[in-house]
Amino acid sequence: MYKIYAGNNPVLILAADELIKYGKGSFEKTSEEKNADILLCNENTDKWQDSFSLESREGKLFISGSNPRSVLFGVYEYLKKAGFDFLYPGKEGEIIPENPEFTLDGFHIKETASRTFRGIAARPDADNLQEGYDLISYMAKNKYNLFFMEGYDDDRPGDEYSVIDGEHPLQHVEHALKGKSWEERKSIALKQKTMVDEARRHGLIIERAGHGWNYGVPEHYGKNHGLTPDEARAELKAKGKVNKQAEVAVSTWFQICICREEVREIYADHIISYLKKHKDEIDIAAIWMGDGYDNKCQCEECIKQPFSDMYLDIFRRVALRAKEELPGMLLEALVYFETLEPPTRNYLEGLDNVIINLAVWRHCYFHKLDDSCCRLPDWNPDYRHNRTHDVANGKRLINYDQFVPYLGWRKVVGDEIKTLLFTYNTLAKGPDRYFMTYDLTLLAAHLADYDRHKFEGMVNCQCHCSWDKPTGLQLYGAARILWNKSDNDPQKIRKELFDKLFGAKSDKVISYCDKVAQLYLACGDYHEPITDDPEKSQQLFDGFTALTAEVSALGPLPCQREKYFVEVHQELVKIAEDIYKAAKGK
Repeated sequence: MYKIYAGNNPVLILAADELIKYGKGSFEKTSEEKNADILLCNENTDKWQDSFSLESREGKLFISGSNPRSVLFGVYEYLKKAGFDFLYPGKEGEIIPENPEFTLDGFHIKETASRTFRGIAARPDADNLQEGYDLISYMAKNKYNLFFMEGYDDDRPGDEYSVIDGEHPLQHVEHALKGKSWEERKSIALKQKTMVDEARRHGLIIERAGHGWNYGVPEHYGKNHGLTPDEARAELKAKGKVNKQAEVAVSTWFQICICREEVREIYADHIISYLKKHKDEIDIAAIWMGDGYDNKCQCEECIKQPFSDMYLDIFRRVALRAKEELPGMLLEALVYFETLEPPTRNYLEGLDNVIINLAVWRHCYFHKLDDSCCRLPDWNPDYRHNRTHDVANGKRLINYDQFVPYLGWRKVVGDEIKTLLFTYNTLAKGPDRYFMTYDLTLLAAHLADYDRHKFEGMVNCQCHCSWDKPTGLQLYGAARILWNKSDNDPQKIRKELFDKLFGAKSDKVISYCDKVAQLYLACGDYHEPITDDPEKSQQLFDGFTALTAEVSALGPLPCQREKYFVEVHQELVKIAEDIYKAAKGK
């Protein structure tokens, strides 16, 4: 039995416990470093950048990392060398050898992450937290390092001003909680917070907040000027032609008028006050404005400059104070919707505690991000006057429409500011996303472009880890490519994954998956709603109907994984049928 020395770091202790759990009696902990066979060593050289090594010397094995999280990565790599694997979240996705053989000899492995940020955003249902815990465990086992859960818990910024007669306004992530009491919402938020605690237990980088920092800003402004809360909200709500949702009297989802310096200072003060109270819970603070598009204020003062100028004025106020009061915390600015129009000057100059997040809300994976053909035809966004999208024709900005503003940002703020990409490839089950469950080619090509576009990594928004369960290809493939950009052969990655999942039937499953992917590709690039094309929608429906027999022909798969293909195929047929009926009815 090998003895493990982990010291007193909680993440290293977890790493030792994982070796013991999977080792089937092969390991035990020791409190004496000199007696240890395996030493877990936190070099504490970099909080953000991950690297680890496994080194055999003098009859011992040293598993070292640039931070505790990286040591945990090294432990999982050690297990993988012994035949273990972790292919998708949950026990069912684990490969556990019957009689693993562990050794201390022959290890000379050193690895460093190609991408600084390798993140997943999730906020699971409070009644199904196990899915979230499984996802976090999977992240660590596959070298994801950033966990983002949007929103706030029971304490929200500006509560002192925004809570009126005990009523707490809904936060942005509470879309489905309208009508629930504050006590119910508070209970749900605290349950979901255990996800953050679990991510911290694994040493992951924690990103929190996001939209909704305007809690209490109008009410605080009103208190300064002797206004009632209703009067203050009316004065600061977005003026002019705005998306109708922005007209809601109390909302943290949409923009308010921020042309007054006093309002921007209140905004900044609410943010910094909240961050100081929660500094031990946050590594990256997502400081985003209200969500929604075409909601910026149209008053005479607000349209004189890009919305990003006023936004970054608030952001800079926070960042300057955070440099002194919150050392070690990164602040994240969002390039998205109203802030796509580049600022007129570099508000980030001299700041080393900030990063940029480009959120490509409507991302087409059929084209490169900078492919000029991938844009709304004959459409020039008018950011100043709430015409960022072609609402009349039901269209939102696509790749190139968002890439050009990003280049504008780069010209203003320079290339030194680290930027990550917020992606949505697992957010929805539309035809332009679902095919990536079966074919990694286009996602791999997208990830290969990160150096060219100066992206330091990504966060995958609102990942539903059960959605990709037939293969787990998106999460698994992205993890490998983000960790090692040279490991970017999509066919090789898929083959290796499927061989482990499906054994002797791997090639048969690949054949089915190729037909699904080819069917999607044959039905267009999905720039236009497929419901507008009766011929293509019928092709999609007929194609999935014809593939039903092929799903049945897969037969039994290891761990009864055939059931996921059957369930998902039935869902795909239903999606295709609904699309076909909608197109036929037009």
